[in-house]
Amino acid sequence: MITGLLLVSLLFCAPVLAQEAGARRAAAPTAYQQFARQMHVISSVPKTICYKTEQNAFTKILPPDAFVKGRRNPKARQAPTAQILVTYTGFTPEAQAAFQYAVDIWAQLIVSPVPIRIQANWVTQNPGVLGSAGPTTYLRSSDGTQKSDGFYAIALAEKIARRELNGSDQADINADFNRNNNWYYGLDGKTPAGQTDLVTVVLHEIGHGLGFIGFYRTTGDRASIDGASPAVYDYFIENGQGQRLVTATTAYPSNSNALYRQLTGNNLFLNGPVMRQRTGQRAKLFAPSTFDLGSSVYHLDESTYPRRDTNSLMTPQLANAEAIHSPGPLVLNFFSDMEWKTTSVLHDNNALASALGEDLKDVDFRVRIVSDTTVNTASVRLFYRKGPPTARDTTFTAVTPTRIGTTDEYSYVLPAAQAQGEVWYYFQAQDASGRTFSNPGKQATGLQTLHRLIVGPDVIPPTIQYSPAKNFIFTTAVADSLPIYVDVSDDRPAGIDTAYVEYQINGQPRPALPLRYTTSIGGVRYDSLYVNRLQFPANSLNPGDRITYRIVARDSSRARNQTVSPATGFYELAVVPLQAVQDRYVNDFNQTTTASDFVSFGFSVTQPAGFTNPAMHSEHPYRNGTSFNFESNYETVLRTPIRIMSNPDSAVIRFDEVVLVEPGEDGSTFGNANFFDYVVVEGSNNNGQTWQPITAGYDSRSNPDWLAAYNQNSANGSEGEQNSTTVGTLGLFKPRVIPILGSPFRPGEQILIRFRLFADQLSHGWGWAIDNLRIQVPPPPPVLANEPISAGRFTVYPNPISNGLTRVEAELVKPVAEAGLTIAGSTGQTLRQLTLKGSGTKLNEQIDLSQLPTGLYFLKLKAGDAVLTQKVIIAR
Repeated sequence: MITGLLLVSLLFCAPVLAQEAGARRAAAPTAYQQFARQMHVISSVPKTICYKTEQNAFTKILPPDAFVKGRRNPKARQAPTAQILVTYTGFTPEAQAAFQYAVDIWAQLIVSPVPIRIQANWVTQNPGVLGSAGPTTYLRSSDGTQKSDGFYAIALAEKIARRELNGSDQADINADFNRNNNWYYGLDGKTPAGQTDLVTVVLHEIGHGLGFIGFYRTTGDRASIDGASPAVYDYFIENGQGQRLVTATTAYPSNSNALYRQLTGNNLFLNGPVMRQRTGQRAKLFAPSTFDLGSSVYHLDESTYPRRDTNSLMTPQLANAEAIHSPGPLVLNFFSDMEWKTTSVLHDNNALASALGEDLKDVDFRVRIVSDTTVNTASVRLFYRKGPPTARDTTFTAVTPTRIGTTDEYSYVLPAAQAQGEVWYYFQAQDASGRTFSNPGKQATGLQTLHRLIVGPDVIPPTIQYSPAKNFIFTTAVADSLPIYVDVSDDRPAGIDTAYVEYQINGQPRPALPLRYTTSIGGVRYDSLYVNRLQFPANSLNPGDRITYRIVARDSSRARNQTVSPATGFYELAVVPLQAVQDRYVNDFNQTTTASDFVSFGFSVTQPAGFTNPAMHSEHPYRNGTSFNFESNYETVLRTPIRIMSNPDSAVIRFDEVVLVEPGEDGSTFGNANFFDYVVVEGSNNNGQTWQPITAGYDSRSNPDWLAAYNQNSANGSEGEQNSTTVGTLGLFKPRVIPILGSPFRPGEQILIRFRLFADQLSHGWGWAIDNLRIQVPPPPPVLANEPISAGRFTVYPNPISNGLTRVEAELVKPVAEAGLTIAGSTGQTLRQLTLKGSGTKLNEQIDLSQLPTGLYFLKLKAGDAVLTQKVIIAR
């Protein structure tokens, strides 16, 4: 199976985008763009699995001729072009000899000046599994790579950079092989019936570890890229019509069924210019109708390249008595497309910036050109401009650097007077065949990325990204603390000199709290994170105390430029007294005195234009996330603890609401990375120290009227995202019913209740409004369908429902334009809410309940003043 991905950051400064001449070019990257581009390393990387079949193939494909001749005649043996070092764990001598034979084959097929290290493990795996392997790490935007947003297997990234990138003591490939298999350890390819050729399996798995692997995965009937960007392999996947999946994102967006159908449509190919030129064909991929995380897409098609085919090594299955000791022409030429055969244009922007410091002096732009073929030395160019490209100004100055003697290094000196300020630039070179290479590389769409250099004195202060992790303390009898996580970054390599927190308690200054630089939080690594924690011992605070604080950061420049966050005023941590415990709580927010029942951050009791009475509202629109990882939480907490009742019909939270927050991707669920912004009702049984959802969070997709309203009006945001500009209205209020029991909380527990709006870094909308809050207060009795005189007639058929489809019909006393239909489970929990269109006094509409499991449900129709209820049974 393919394991999940963990993003971590590595580099100080990433390249920024520039488009082809004549097109719109990107301006300086925003704070979030810089943050997103810090994510340069992936660990906990995916592996592929090689499976066996019990059939006997009696196939023998020899290694490449040069290797075979060298083994037969040591005097004719070619020196390996790559050094592959293996650490063996648990291997028997005969298994190790077979493994080393496969290593020796690869060592003459690829070229790398950097040793490739393999951790090989002889382990117990599931029956039918032969082995699994993958890179230990992937790098993005590493030196010399041509796909600026592509993740490269570490061994490939090091080959392109021509130097170690992950430490000389770290493995580049991790490979496991099943010791509980009937292996053939011979080197001659004469595999007997009933045995599996170990040399073949090792060759196959090393191929994956060298980069024949990627990040596409599926969840249910949807597919996406499992990571911030594709692997370099993924850039070459296209369908039968020649559409590249990484660029055809409009037709096949991430987390879509359309992309899933591509991955399971048996119509995918690898296509690269070198492979196509030298073989005259594309390589068909294994893409069966059922997606297999260990096999699909990252193997060649079994039926197209059957046993005895020279290209069959990288198919997903291996038979008994099948020996394939060569990757075949398709795979070997595709490795050239993946840049195992390349021209490395090498340049270290950070080293150049560090060498310059703040001195205003000539800038010596240096680049190394190292090629596996032949470089056209006359083609080496430096393209630069002052200031970022704009929509109206896309001009670059092209100059020819001078080669330094007979070395592979080239230099161009830009005089200090011309260099002062910002310089945006990239290098370019061609090989003898006319292939063009650049540093930094390009996006999949062909957009050229750029380096940025600032020359002269540093007058720009650091930037601070912060949002409070905590806004309130509700108990002083136990020790508590305020965690501080701050992104403090600078535009120069010299970086930050100091960062600290100034704070006061009730206006009395306390000693400043220094912030410590760290590189990791929760397994995710950052390159500009500063942390500490304000500690409050038990009984050191009193209800009503105010803790105010701000964050101060200075850079290491000569001027010691300083930034303070917030720019004016202070952040506040309030010590909030609680009210007496109650069994019930009611608030229609019409009395201004009840606003003090809540303590809020980003919420207030107010009456916006167009509303007829006050309610609890978030900010309109709410702000995007601003923490160190560009997230924020806005909250309002009821200060009255609630004692949970034991009766499920009573232990219910009811309110009316409008939810216009960014919807997640179709099919995403609460907790999923693609769920984006959301609202959630949470409880705490330890006075607010920890919170747990009473019900799953939800967004504008929770009601079709909200989703339609959110999508109705939009405008571009500062990051280029689409923000909803639709304003909430009184007519968008919908009822919400949330059972408390069945959540993590139990009868008799005393809990605090909070309403939280989570915002990520991008698109936002109007926000959240809450009215007519009823906690553990029974609703008014419904008007049932057997009261036709006062309400009307309400029927549902067929009932029971067998195929998920049923028709709702109603005859009402008064005409309505629309009615609300609520579908609830047997415990009263609302599962879906729909809006039905009316025609005078009649309603007639078919609804689909196929996603609900078998059982008893209640359908409640609210049309004007009439409320009608029917029971339905889903039986399959």
